[in-house]
Amino acid sequence: CQWANFVRNHDELTLDKLSDAERQEVFGAFGPDESLQLFGRGLRRRLPPMLDADQQAIRMMYSLAFSLPGTPVLFYGEEIGMGENLAIDGRLSVRSPMQWSDERHGGFSTVGKASALRRPVVDDERFGPAAVNVARQRRDDGSLLNWFERLIRRRRECPEIGFGALTVLDTGAPSVLAHRCDWEGSTIVAVHELGGEAVEGELPVEDGDALVDLFGSDDQKLPATLRLAPHAAHWFRVRRGGARLPP
Repeated sequence: CQWANFVRNHDELTLDKLSDAERQEVFGAFGPDESLQLFGRGLRRRLPPMLDADQQAIRMMYSLAFSLPGTPVLFYGEEIGMGENLAIDGRLSVRSPMQWSDERHGGFSTVGKASALRRPVVDDERFGPAAVNVARQRRDDGSLLNWFERLIRRRRECPEIGFGALTVLDTGAPSVLAHRCDWEGSTIVAVHELGGEAVEGELPVEDGDALVDLFGSDDQKLPATLRLAPHAAHWFRVRRGGARLPP
């Protein structure tokens, strides 16, 4: 058995497990207007608008979700950075039609009138189909969609995350969450900067020779001092005994 981990799902982003003070802090940051809230406990928004379409922050959030034990769940539209449609009542605001292209109705339907759609398409210059759609991102190597393909591939290549034992690592930087997953003599280390500021911290991994960067070429010798950009997200495989491991 495993938990299903998601950043967003098809309902409101419920905050009912938080204290009143914690809930108000989240409301203040991501939905201060009551029209963005629901039932007094949740936010009827998608992640990209909550993060003001900050691509690095969005990728960091999903990198973190995919690097934690459990089964990652991806809600449709998140892989291209869709926004919500607040014109739709209640929690249905996050269930607008998928944006396949910049064609009429976002390529979701060929019906003539928009009123014939089950729900209206997002009507927004930043998050609507003209700006955010699958067809455009498939052709852009640096798009969020293509990054998600790499993220999913890396997760499948890292059984340590799904089956291993998790240990949180103290880097000395309060805004950095670092952890390692160990399984059958192999180790994955994930590092995420949550505060949106450039920081430096020590990575307390001593049982290896080097860290192999799984999303780039920034390999590190151990022991390692990490210099992280704002909202940085890194996955490393620990290399031991001088063995050369594929990235």
